[in-house]
Amino acid sequence: MDFRQRENIGFEFIKSKMLPATPFGMELIKNISPFKKEEEDILKEELNNLNKLSKKYDIVKADINAVRRIFMQMKDVRGSIKFGTENILSDIELFEIKIILMHMEKLKPLIEKLTQNLTLTGFKIEDLKDAVDILDPDGRRIPAFAIYDDYSDTLKALRKKKREIEIKMQESEEAFEKLKDKRLLIAVEEENEERKIREELSVKIRPYFGILLSNIEAVARFDLLLEKYRVSKFYPSCMPEITEDILILEDTRNPYICDILKEKGLEFTAISIDMSIGTTVLTGANMGGKSVTLKTVALNTYLALCGFFVYANVASIPLFDDIIIISEEAQSVNRGLSSFGAQIVELKNLLNIIENKFVFAIFDEFARGTNPKEGEGIVRALVALLNKKRVLSLLVTHFDHIAELSGCHYQVKGLQGVLEERISKALLTKSNDDAKIGAISEFMNYGIFKVEKEKKPPKEALMICRLLGLQEELLDILNEIN
Repeated sequence: MDFRQRENIGFEFIKSKMLPATPFGMELIKNISPFKKEEEDILKEELNNLNKLSKKYDIVKADINAVRRIFMQMKDVRGSIKFGTENILSDIELFEIKIILMHMEKLKPLIEKLTQNLTLTGFKIEDLKDAVDILDPDGRRIPAFAIYDDYSDTLKALRKKKREIEIKMQESEEAFEKLKDKRLLIAVEEENEERKIREELSVKIRPYFGILLSNIEAVARFDLLLEKYRVSKFYPSCMPEITEDILILEDTRNPYICDILKEKGLEFTAISIDMSIGTTVLTGANMGGKSVTLKTVALNTYLALCGFFVYANVASIPLFDDIIIISEEAQSVNRGLSSFGAQIVELKNLLNIIENKFVFAIFDEFARGTNPKEGEGIVRALVALLNKKRVLSLLVTHFDHIAELSGCHYQVKGLQGVLEERISKALLTKSNDDAKIGAISEFMNYGIFKVEKEKKPPKEALMICRLLGLQEELLDILNEIN
């Protein structure tokens, strides 16, 4: 999925709620992407670590807070490390590296304690005491750096001599003039000695860069894990099971849409769906929430593949190679194609991809942009083809005779079971069309149910036309046609 699609389903919303304490964690979150097929073991390790953290978070909360306090003091020194692999480091760069080495020294016992108590794996902080000692020869462990006298007997002698001269220079103006050139020569010698020491320190500290970078990676992943746990608490969530080819979501939610509805005083209707290889068709009336179902399924599937908990009570997700969404919002429209043309271009690419990859394909009202007869024929052919491939697909449609070809048929409940008279009474107090549409929405049931036998998409459009006061003359004609 591209950024626009991730934003549309709510994944970027989840990312925006993550508040990592380190620049390293921030970078991981910025670039987060689904685990690949060959990384299945790493994905499962990530999910298991998150599950262990979730179960015992309250027990280890104090230690986690201590870790985060250190995380918040960390700065990104990877530029200095990269520069120092071939160059002499400046005092500022040596200072930055010393500080992060000291942070790692403090982190090591805390991370070890947490990983032991939680039985986490993959977060080892290597010992860098020897590296700290190089930049902190007196062992004071204070957050400062200078070219200390202890680094060189020659430097110590030069500085002592310079101080003695500076004291004498203060005795009189005559002494100042007499000794200033001598002091300058010693200062030049001191500067040369300091440069030599910086070079020696750069060479001595260089072998530890690999370990330091490895520790930084562990810090980044731990920071990310803590944020994955935090956002998992927005709504009920669970650890997804990674399956071969079955997708199950029970009582799943979309936090992005939940928050939008909450601002309007509405509640999200949890969705349950069970899918396997082949095509699952979703039908329902306009305003019935079919797009909400697509976004919710797509979001939670994507979250699972990125190593997050899923906002559901139960979740089983296959390790797809890719999730592909084809809708009228296709970016190809910007290249001058019609919405239908854009969908066909994306479909062509999808059919090439599924020959070699295991894909979750999502179609939102595919072929709606062409005439109904041809559109229905195209969608029927598409469903028949996808049923022959190793692909898991979810297709929303208004066309008749599509669900009968699918492996599974779901329908949005919509206004089913709600008396038109009840809705009409609620609309009497609404002064404008927008208010009426909002009122109708409140009667909508956005949950979905499995249709056990072939059933045409519901025809609730006429009811909505009547409720919104469409002219009687047109309604009479519509009734005759239907």
